[in-house]
Amino acid sequence: MKTRTALLPLALLCLAPVACRKPDTSQRIQVQITSTPGRAILSLGSRTLGEAPRALTLDSPGELLDLKATLDQAAPAEKRIRILSLNQAEVSFVFGLEHSAMARALGLPRILVFDYGAGVTFELDKAELRPAFLPLLQRQATLLQGSFAGLPVYVCGHTDSTGNRDHNQILSVDRARAVADHLAFRGISRERLRIQGFGSDYPVADNETEQGRSLNRRTEVILPQ
Repeated sequence: MKTRTALLPLALLCLAPVACRKPDTSQRIQVQITSTPGRAILSLGSRTLGEAPRALTLDSPGELLDLKATLDQAAPAEKRIRILSLNQAEVSFVFGLEHSAMARALGLPRILVFDYGAGVTFELDKAELRPAFLPLLQRQATLLQGSFAGLPVYVCGHTDSTGNRDHNQILSVDRARAVADHLAFRGISRERLRIQGFGSDYPVADNETEQGRSLNRRTEVILPQ
């Protein structure tokens, strides 16, 4: 009888839905973090993580926004969040405005870049959104409505250097417009959206390799900081 009585509180506890709920791991995201120059001091919220580069697992995509870096007590000119999938991302911090081509192109001293690469965005030489891209854009719209409400949103399209320059310019604008249209459909005011197409003018990798060209074929959602 004593044993049964002792187990009763535990049984009652497990009837409570909150107490015995399994942790939700579906939102966890694997992240690789780098900085330019290297060895920036990284932090997550109030917790110091050490020097870049670093790999870690975050409990939710929202924690990507809490990642910060300093170099000699200076803040980065660019924080780039490259979205690889719903559960994978790369974060890079760029120090010095001279090293951030997009900050200079947009005339902004500091920027936050959400970088969506060719792997999830569009088929080759197309401007129709891939179905796999839509959940990512839904997440992006939620962030823009919450953490960044009221800020202007620069939607920028880029291509690699292959093909005709005029064609690449038109394609980059069409892709940026497709992303902006979907964000507007998800509730982002069109007055906030600024569509830009840069063709192949601002590569982030070497156009001489297929991997580099794939990184350069991207669409960015950029916010002033």
